[in-house]
Formats: sequence, structure tokens, C-alpha cells
Amino acid sequence: MISIHSADTFLTVTISGKLKENDFREIAPKIDAAIKSAGNLRLLIDATAFDGWSDIRAASVHFSFVRDHQKNIGRIAIIAGHEWQYWLVGMAGVFVHPEIKIFDKGQVSEAQSWLQN
Repeated sequence: MISIHSADTFLTVTISGKLKENDFREIAPKIDAAIKSAGNLRLLIDATAFDGWSDIRAASVHFSFVRDHQKNIGRIAIIAGHEWQYWLVGMAGVFVHPEIKIFDKGQVSEAQSWLQN
């Protein structure tokens, strides 16, 4: 499940459980509207309750979604909940445009500060 809270050029995205293919169809209109309104966005992603994908199709749709939207994202701060997320973010940083930085649980204020600078 994905929930989104928008404030100007900042989006807070909370991911919980295993992501499904349909999750991205549901959030696409919200993301597209935020991009249309603000242009370039900065994301704070709370992945502390993220537990992967329901299947390979969901992962594929997720990666395609990122590929199609990443040009409109300036920075991404990710709050990690699992050790594997650190290496996943490291790999993603090689392939996407936005600057990405990962933070530990409890570092939300540091992540927000980094996004604003």
C-alpha cells in the first residue's frame, strides 16, 4: 500500500506491506497532478514498513513507474526499515536522475532538512 501527502514541491510517500501492481495505477494520478502543479518535486519516502513486492510483475511496474517519473524529481530521501533497502537504494542511485540519500529510522528531521537544502 502506498499513501501520499503533498505540500507544495514536497511529497511524503509512505509504503507499507508488499506492493502490488495496482498500487501504482492508484497513485499515478496523484503524482502526475503534483508534477503538473509544482514541476520538480522532492520526495520523502518512509519505507520502514515496506516488505517488498507481491510478485515480479509488481516490481516491474514499480521500476517502470520510477523510470517514467524520475525526470521530475530533484531529490529523494528514504527512511529505511530493512537492511536490504540500503543496497537497493545504492543500486537505484546508479540508474536514476534524482539525488538519493538513505536515512535510518529516527532520522526523519535530518531527511527533511536534507531535502530542503
